[in-house]
Amino acid sequence: MKFLHNEQDFYHKGHYGYTKDTKVTLVSFVVFGSGLSGLGGCAMKHSTDSLHLISCILLVFFLGLVYHAAAQAPIRIIFLHHSVGQGLIDGGGVREGLTARGYAFYDHGYNGEGLRDAAGEYTGTNFDVPDDNTDPNGLAAIFAQPLHDPPDNTFSHLMQYDVIIFKSCFPNSNIGSDEQLAEFQSYYLSMRDRMDQYPNKLFIVVTQPPQVPGASDPDEARRARALADWLASDEFLGGHPNVVTFNFFDLLAGEDNFLRAGYRVDDYDAHPNEVANQTIGPLFVDFVDQAIRNYRDGGWQPEPVGQSSEQPAPTSAPPVIAPAVSAGMLEDFEGEFAWGADGDGASAVECGADGGAHAGAAALRLEYDVAPGGWVGCGRYYDAPQDWSSAAGLALWLRADSPGQWVTLNLFSGPADAATPFVLDLEAPTEWTQVTVPWTDWRRADWADPGGLNEFDPARVTGLSFTVGAQAERHEGALWVDDIALVAAGGREQPPQPAPATAPAEEQEPSEGPGAETGPGGGICSGAAVLPLGALGVLLAVRRRG
Repeated sequence: MKFLHNEQDFYHKGHYGYTKDTKVTLVSFVVFGSGLSGLGGCAMKHSTDSLHLISCILLVFFLGLVYHAAAQAPIRIIFLHHSVGQGLIDGGGVREGLTARGYAFYDHGYNGEGLRDAAGEYTGTNFDVPDDNTDPNGLAAIFAQPLHDPPDNTFSHLMQYDVIIFKSCFPNSNIGSDEQLAEFQSYYLSMRDRMDQYPNKLFIVVTQPPQVPGASDPDEARRARALADWLASDEFLGGHPNVVTFNFFDLLAGEDNFLRAGYRVDDYDAHPNEVANQTIGPLFVDFVDQAIRNYRDGGWQPEPVGQSSEQPAPTSAPPVIAPAVSAGMLEDFEGEFAWGADGDGASAVECGADGGAHAGAAALRLEYDVAPGGWVGCGRYYDAPQDWSSAAGLALWLRADSPGQWVTLNLFSGPADAATPFVLDLEAPTEWTQVTVPWTDWRRADWADPGGLNEFDPARVTGLSFTVGAQAERHEGALWVDDIALVAAGGREQPPQPAPATAPAEEQEPSEGPGAETGPGGGICSGAAVLPLGALGVLLAVRRRG
């Protein structure tokens, strides 16, 4: 089996050293040379014409160079991923390992980061992944896109490469029912049907990473194992020689089907740590290399890496149905930034994603210079009320740049057009510290409008924010927030319930919550649009301290 490079690949100067103009000349050599029987035949027919003999020699020489160059053209690999994939690439030496074996390895993360070239440099371009969604339903939607040349959608961009690798995020290990498991299978089956249409491309499915105990339960973990093992089974792969599966889940998960303890940052963050990336990165390189060699040499499947048979694979899959949303956290700030800043007008504030994260690549950073009696804040608003009633409270990681920095945590609950603020004041620690707050600790804000709720209702959450201010003297500083999650009654994080489908909300009055609407993909791997907070200043106010 041979990889067929497209015309663009053949003359792309950055990869092969030829320009498009050169291609015309090279093709003319190939056409002309096809009528010759080699140097010997040419010499015998024109033995008295030394000039023509020299031309024949040069022709065959250049033909040899052309075929040699074509044979040496590197196989181009693209890996579509999010933060876990980037950790594997950067921490596991994936690009370096595949480059050393003669491949040109590219990767694409969130749209905001986009494509990295074979040298690992960001190109400033992206594949326009719809809603940044690489959940199974998002991937299925990508594989349902038409193939266009030049590429104008995600699938068309991916098909510019010889080997296409893709994975979903670990929230997709929160499989809440057997029906959802079968639904995920149906998405992969629809993708496989599309892959079958392109036998000259190799597709590598990377199974989703496992969750951690603080963000899932044994039944969800069992189903996650079943999905991963099914994707690596003969039932899914048999008879499809251009489709292989790297069972990432199995390499990361322990016997309990959660992320192995030695591979965890903590019990609430499912991003594999440096040890995991350094251990699995070389195995991934070996697998990809073996898959390419076996496919090129005859379409044989590579041996499974770390595949387990502890859980039985499902035996059937129903038709594709509407996608389910599941997430392990509310916010880990790894994707498109969905928060906005506001203040009293006299104070300065910056609110954005920052690299000094507790875990992963980014955290929320709130930097402020507050005027006497002033306030600033950073928050987000949910277009549809969120139902968090199955959880017992909220957990987050917090730190400040200096001691003595007080911050007010604000939650907004009630009708979308008249939400009531509930607050909690605390002094931010100077080292990363996890704060867990049960719903019963949130009190109605002193500055709340008359009426509304007297007690916090976790079934109708419309927004959350962090505010600083209301002191007699000017003060400045910075604080960081990371990994905001729901906490179940037993102390572990709980996946939030998806918002119900509603029509777009009316323009909000200042007494509503701050922020932005959630993205359709949900969870920590999806993006969300940023909404302005200029009209939401009242909700970002803090309780004044005497």
